[in-house]
Amino acid sequence: MISTSGVSPHLADQARKAAAAQAIDYMRQHLAEPLQLADLARVAPFSPFYFHRLFRDVTTMTPARFLAALRMAEARRLLLHTDRTVTAISRRVGYTSTATFTTQFSRLVGTTPGYFRQVARLLDGHCCHILADRLHRTAAVVTRPRLTLLVPDSEPGDLVLVGLRGKGRSTDVPTAWTVAAGGSAVPVVARPSSYHAQIVLARAHRTLISALVDEDPASYLVGTAEVELTQRGATVGRILIGPRRPTDPPVLAIGPVGRIIETFTCLSEPPRWPDSPPLASVPSTVASA
Repeated sequence: MISTSGVSPHLADQARKAAAAQAIDYMRQHLAEPLQLADLARVAPFSPFYFHRLFRDVTTMTPARFLAALRMAEARRLLLHTDRTVTAISRRVGYTSTATFTTQFSRLVGTTPGYFRQVARLLDGHCCHILADRLHRTAAVVTRPRLTLLVPDSEPGDLVLVGLRGKGRSTDVPTAWTVAAGGSAVPVVARPSSYHAQIVLARAHRTLISALVDEDPASYLVGTAEVELTQRGATVGRILIGPRRPTDPPVLAIGPVGRIIETFTCLSEPPRWPDSPPLASVPSTVASA
């Protein structure tokens, strides 16, 4: 068993990150298997208790929630890019019950697998700047309490997704989230509290699907921040963003894709693309996350 006692804090931190990354790689390679905490701890290798704490410190998620996020990410890719049935996909990502998979997918992704497949294919191939422009023209006035994140690396045609998870809350679904057109300031409405914020910046001339489903490294950047929102609102200066690290969760762990899709399908005068039906023609029933 690896011990980090007696080594410098920097080396100990590197060892913890390496252990978490090794466990994540193992998860990716064994998504169809019934993985337990003890299985992952042996890969690290640490005791289950220490590994659980280490993994959460490094990734901000428990091993079980990270594994669920990986399974949902793979399920999204299979739904978009293959014609496999929902039952076949559920087995491919480690679920023996299609009903359990569908329930979990609806809770974490924000929509049923079938509806996700329909709208994801509709959005596939269309650049973020088209959607950002529509958000610019339909954005509502945001009242207090409002959290404003300064993301200086974003441009008007980018899409910025922000998920807020309440500190100390045992949840794998964000407490609040928003998707906004790029620019230096991104507003988020939430109740006053302490939050861990996760940010995804989808580039203007890439597609939303390439960032949120395919996780193409060139299509998005990620960042995090610890924020405190009061009744009077708050501004968090200069969010540092960069390429996704091996220990970062899948990008859609920050917020249900169903809500993101709903944002665009419910906009007035939806955009039309050649050879595609209008977004508003897609059924608007989205499962609650």
